Amino acid sequence: MIPLFRKDFPSPRDDLAQALDAALHRFVQKSGRIVDLRSRVFPLVDEIRINLDGAKLDSPPPPMAKLEGGTARAFETAVVTVSGRNISVRGVPLNLRMEMRDVIFGKGADVNGDAVLVLQQAREGQLVVSAVQLDLETAIGGIGGAKARLWGVELEQVRLAMRARSRRSLAADIKIQAKKFFTRAKIETYAQFDITNEFVVKISEMKCKGDGKLGSFACAALGPFFDKLKSETFPLRSLPLGGLRIVDVHVAVADTVELTVDFGSGAE
Repeated sequence: MIPLFRKDFPSPRDDLAQALDAALHRFVQKSGRIVDLRSRVFPLVDEIRINLDGAKLDSPPPPMAKLEGGTARAFETAVVTVSGRNISVRGVPLNLRMEMRDVIFGKGADVNGDAVLVLQQAREGQLVVSAVQLDLETAIGGIGGAKARLWGVELEQVRLAMRARSRRSLAADIKIQAKKFFTRAKIETYAQFDITNEFVVKISEMKCKGDGKLGSFACAALGPFFDKLKSETFPLRSLPLGGLRIVDVHVAVADTVELTVDFGSGAE
């Protein structure tokens, strides 16, 4: 559901494109136009292209609108594509792409009476989120290094190695060379991520091993954080796919780590 932050629902083609563009700019930091809408006979839309290349999502998004009452059909489109190359999500570099076919959008209003756009149906769709392992390694070093400096610890080197264990499971090894004053230590952490048959992502295992007093201190400090992560889950059904259902999910790992989600209206 996309809040449009206006009372009336846009009806001309250009008005709809501008309203969608303005709404998406509230969620991401990106200069220039985001939405390109092509239509010969509105409300039959040939294609909607959403370009998020280079966008930043480093701030918490505004609260999503809550639908008040029912919806009516707004328009339909043959295809919706989303491109998100080199985006930043809270400092983590990612790429995403999505495509939906034979899509029906509805219109309604939120509790404040503002117009909202609702994704009602899509015959099929696919969302792919990927990240280069070396980019993730750099991000871990930057984010982890900032946290470590609060304890007076410098991360001199961070190495990440991820591998697929199955279609819905992957493992990550992180090796860190740390320094505090004149003391150095090697710290090795291991994590295993699994996706259940209900399409819930969970961390099934996390381990830490460090040499010397500094390594033991680091693993002890990370213990409560690891326990918290293991207790948390992320249901992929919570992705903003409207009323669409997930068909399949799988991961692939090479130089790039890739998560693929297939969805559609007819899935069980």
